[in-house]
Amino acid sequence: MTASVTDAERIARRYPASRTPRWVWVVLAVFLAVVGGTWMVWSGLYNANPPISAKIVSWQVTGDQTMDVRVTTQRPDPSVPAVCTVAAQAVSYETVGQYDIELAPGTEELEHHDLEIRTFKRATSVKVLACHTR
Repeated sequence: MTASVTDAERIARRYPASRTPRWVWVVLAVFLAVVGGTWMVWSGLYNANPPISAKIVSWQVTGDQTMDVRVTTQRPDPSVPAVCTVAAQAVSYETVGQYDIELAPGTEELEHHDLEIRTFKRATSVKVLACHTR
């Protein structure tokens, strides 16, 4: 029996009790969970319905300095003017051309736009950089 007591003492000396009470860690964990959960719900609800969104439907490289792109935009409130920026990229991911789609107030929620983007170098892909209301 003395061996197990000695082992317990040795372990207690090697791993001393924490100086911070356990309830402090519990309160901190609950606080962080509440703040993190609140932020997650807020950011999910805030970004769930953007005022405008756009996506690339199709694109085709037509030459070393041009590409044709079809973009679809969606505005829940088409009376609000907006702008979307589309960028052409080279094989090295650098931006080689850019086009701003100006959306005037209208009546259609869903609109299709056929663009020709001029580039200074051969493009290999295209992406929507950003959309925002005016």
